[in-house]
Amino acid sequence: MILDTHTNLPQYAPLFTGLDPAPVFDWLANSREIEPGTKVEFYGDKVFARVLRPETGGREDFRWEAHREYIDLQYILGGGEVIEWTPAESLVAEGAYEVATDFQYYAPASADALLTMHDGLFTFLFPQDGHKPLVSDGKNKEVHKVVVKIHRSMLSL
Repeated sequence: MILDTHTNLPQYAPLFTGLDPAPVFDWLANSREIEPGTKVEFYGDKVFARVLRPETGGREDFRWEAHREYIDLQYILGGGEVIEWTPAESLVAEGAYEVATDFQYYAPASADALLTMHDGLFTFLFPQDGHKPLVSDGKNKEVHKVVVKIHRSMLSL
């Protein structure tokens, strides 16, 4: 997991292999006016983004998840949320891995860290990062964010 500010995102370009992430980073910097629900493909199914504006809620309203094939770059544009985090290896799978959506859900568990996300922050969540997004931060009823899905083959890990 990486947590940092928007201004530092270009420093993470060396993580990418076989592609120039500058178009993605530039688009993110100018994505505030993009309609929620929009999907943008940068490198086909290898790198794409979805603009979201979901409501937040109680920690019991959401499920733990992790992904096997894609890394999440969650880029906050407004509002806020808490993303609960714990190592995926410490979680107990709940149901089968969903290949089509790249989701593995997990049984309720305690968080090892709470990422309080607000405008100006981003996080990379890797396959080993169990996470529960959209938990209310106590101040915002929604979060405006972009989730960029990056296939693991596109990063030097």
